[in-house]
Amino acid sequence: MIVAKGNPIAMGSSKNGKNYNFAFSSEAKQISLLIYDLKYKLKHEIILDSTYKIGNVFACSISDISMDKALYCYEVDGIKVIDPYAKTITGCTKFGINDEETEHTPHFSRVCLDDFDWEKDVRPNIPYEDCIFYKIHVRGFTKSRTSGVKHKGTFAGLLEKLDYLKKLGVTTLELMPAYEYDEICRFSQLHPSKKEIYKPKIITPLVNYWGYDAGFHFAPKAAFCSIADMKSDYTVELKNVIKTLHANHMELIMEMFFDKESSDFILDCARYWVTQYHIDGIHLYASETALEVLSKDPLLSDTKLITTYWNGERGTYKHMANYNNGFTQTVRQFLKGDENQLRQFAYVTRSNPDNSANINYVTNHNGFTMMDLVSFDRKHNENNGENNRDGENFNHSWNCGVEGKSRKKRIIELRQRQIKNAFTMLLTSAGTPLILAGDEFENSQGGNNNPYCIDGETSWLNWKSSNEACDIEEFVTKLIQFRKDNKILHMTKQLLAADPVSCGYPDVSYHGTNAWYQVMENYNRHIGILYCSKYAAFDMLQEKDRFELIYVGFNLHWEWHDLALPKLAEGSKWTVEFSTGTEKIDVVENKLVKIPPRTTVVLKTNTLNLKEKIVHKKKRTAKKKNL
Repeated sequence: MIVAKGNPIAMGSSKNGKNYNFAFSSEAKQISLLIYDLKYKLKHEIILDSTYKIGNVFACSISDISMDKALYCYEVDGIKVIDPYAKTITGCTKFGINDEETEHTPHFSRVCLDDFDWEKDVRPNIPYEDCIFYKIHVRGFTKSRTSGVKHKGTFAGLLEKLDYLKKLGVTTLELMPAYEYDEICRFSQLHPSKKEIYKPKIITPLVNYWGYDAGFHFAPKAAFCSIADMKSDYTVELKNVIKTLHANHMELIMEMFFDKESSDFILDCARYWVTQYHIDGIHLYASETALEVLSKDPLLSDTKLITTYWNGERGTYKHMANYNNGFTQTVRQFLKGDENQLRQFAYVTRSNPDNSANINYVTNHNGFTMMDLVSFDRKHNENNGENNRDGENFNHSWNCGVEGKSRKKRIIELRQRQIKNAFTMLLTSAGTPLILAGDEFENSQGGNNNPYCIDGETSWLNWKSSNEACDIEEFVTKLIQFRKDNKILHMTKQLLAADPVSCGYPDVSYHGTNAWYQVMENYNRHIGILYCSKYAAFDMLQEKDRFELIYVGFNLHWEWHDLALPKLAEGSKWTVEFSTGTEKIDVVENKLVKIPPRTTVVLKTNTLNLKEKIVHKKKRTAKKKNL
């Protein structure tokens, strides 16, 4: 073995030809690099003193030895620590417990990963406006026995649901933290930033289930892998998922939570996942400084970067996106029938900034599921061990008359209607829609709006197949396809509510009791939104003379309302595409539509093209002269 100074810029462990490079940051004066075999037997201890150090980075290069399958860690001030850049970690295959029963379970990392054959993998690079996001927790998605998969709670389990996701119409999977986070404080004595003495595991069913905490961001979570031997390179399972998704023109986005990590570390992490795992995007919980750095990085210029507070005024970055909480609050309040929501609702449904994207959602992991949103007025987090004090208190939810489960036909029907209303608002709005996994088949958490610490049936998806669940799933599937088929509903740029091409219809317009005029009074809870597909034709280079109209009529009042319909060209008429209710929808003489209480109706028509409109106008003029 030959040990020499290494490259301090290449953090972590890496191999270049026959040389192995190790770079590790520490303020200590001296550290030890410990090399183990696959049986956890120490083979080499390499002491790194100040001669191997530049700044706070120790770096060494090792050659004349094969360490492809070796394991390693560092010893700093007498404490064994894991490299923050570790690509795998042993002893973590079982979620919620250490693999061994001893307090001091050994945790090491692979020096090198096996070569993975990506074949001709190409990232789909689906534009934000064409995406349908679907957010999942890897374990919770298929862990329940109701999932019907073989590899429950794993990356492999995701692929067993691939046909389902394709049928639903999903384009982009967003994974809640799936890197090696610490769900049971197993790493407290091993992380460079945590020098305290290891505390024995407390026997409790509560764990850090969600994973929004410090972790090892370069390593996929071992407990999410179906491969049994974690001393081997288990990263191939996630890579295979990503390659398969890409082959089916689908994307994968990783959520990553950073606490006090530096911008350089976060940038290294993002670049690593993009180059080594071919991921399509990252949802970042990080400082604004780090976001600025990543947004301007050339290597990440076609990688979706999502955050919760990206300020679009910083400049135009089409790969950046913002979680649009404003959409959530407005839609929830309008859905339950609150006053003074129309003006804001009209705004959020067309909001589509030029300089970054909006990710719209009605529900997310930190809040009620869609089913619970229409079934509970209050949160029920008693099982979290915090006396129901945790979680959001202002959910803007409505239980439709009964708190929790109900067998009353009237309540069940109303909840079905409200869920369909919510999905229609989401999927007919501009921006990028995000669906929380399980919402499309009425998954419930029993009113718990913050199950961050529960690993069980409450937080696992219940793949139920009731008539009501199947009805919602079928409705959402058709609605997603309708959105995809009508480009005007997911444009690249924001609609202007104007008619710059003088075709007789604005790109988007709003209607009330009278066509072309919507009274935005605080007591109104109904509105008609008209979309003209001619403006989508310019984007899609289709025939520009012929176009269609889509009319989405919302009535979230508890009374019937009529909404006026714009006048159509002769020979054209409205047809009902969707209704969230069970009543027959009447379109009266092409002039108005009668909408039942708490119902949304989607109408569509094929208009005559511009030349035909001119011919019909001449015929009508001649007919009047003859009379």
